[in-house]
Amino acid sequence: MVSALRFAMELMKYGEAVHGGPVERTLLEMIAQKFPEHRRVPVNTKFWEVNFSDVFINGERVEHTLMPYTKGCVKGKLGREIMKVKMPEHPFLIKRIDPKGYEGVLFFEEGKLRRITLPEGFPPSAFVSREPEDDAYVEVCGEGRLIDSNSFNVEVTVREGDSYVIVGAHVDHWLTGFHDNLLSVGLLVSLVEELNRMELKRGVKLLFLSSEEGPRCCTGSQQYDERDLHAFISVDAIYPSREVLSATPDLWFLSRQFVTKRVEMPTPFSDHFPFVLKGHPGMAIYNDDMTSVYHSNRDLPVSDDEAYVERLRSSLLNAIRELSEKSREELDRFFMEYARGAGYIGGERRGAIVPDYDSLSSKFRRGG
Repeated sequence: MVSALRFAMELMKYGEAVHGGPVERTLLEMIAQKFPEHRRVPVNTKFWEVNFSDVFINGERVEHTLMPYTKGCVKGKLGREIMKVKMPEHPFLIKRIDPKGYEGVLFFEEGKLRRITLPEGFPPSAFVSREPEDDAYVEVCGEGRLIDSNSFNVEVTVREGDSYVIVGAHVDHWLTGFHDNLLSVGLLVSLVEELNRMELKRGVKLLFLSSEEGPRCCTGSQQYDERDLHAFISVDAIYPSREVLSATPDLWFLSRQFVTKRVEMPTPFSDHFPFVLKGHPGMAIYNDDMTSVYHSNRDLPVSDDEAYVERLRSSLLNAIRELSEKSREELDRFFMEYARGAGYIGGERRGAIVPDYDSLSSKFRRGG
């Protein structure tokens, strides 16, 4: 059996895997080589090509990252031309920062670098690993562009069936990306032998995905054909030692298979969501306990990973077995009953759920 932890660490050696870029394709090639019977699914995507970036504080060049997808050159004093921002407690709160009146933004966090996508139109922005003095003179300069790129998803049919439980994990990642999302990739690879031994009523596929991270979420899964899909499970940003189940209500029963932090409506920020929007049962397994290292250069292996991934592996296999026992009619019936109770009066699953970006989640469409 392939070691999930060892394979994830092997992939991490190749460095940052920007969506649609050469490192992402290298990782996908490595995964494909493990499965001679795999299928490549072409993906039309974007690659963020960074030509250069520099940050100087009081004339000294400092360690930094350029924030996606900002570009340009600015210089001036903090608090005057350049906005100084301490990393918020939750990474997604960074998108609420208003840089109006400033020519650039400098984010900081002690001992850590991050890459987090900012709202469109942000001025040149960088992240540094120590707090600059309030009146420091700062220069931020970066040149990058989004270019059209061709990548691919790797589909592995583990068991044939009339319909399929598909378990997916994205390969692209910012900076070190160990838990988001290389450990998930390793976990999926490690499932194959045991899935082959299980008696299941559905087929099973593994799907290794391109371009989840940006510039818009989930490009790889959006371009995947959902025919014969029973349900989709996205394994994304797992971290010791519990799970959030972000799922359509017909899959909430699977929470009994996991060490569950909470159950919630589907997040729009993972690869299950395109399938949810198309009317399919979908679930993401993640853990927001990892926000302290999210999209940072400190997303590295920790001592609890090995025991955690073995326990999660068992939980995921049990969930696949239990989900395989449910008919699609049974899942659809429960979903529609729940949806009607939430105020949805439409006649089908497709279009019943809409994103709710303010809550980082989703909700039922009111009315039809």
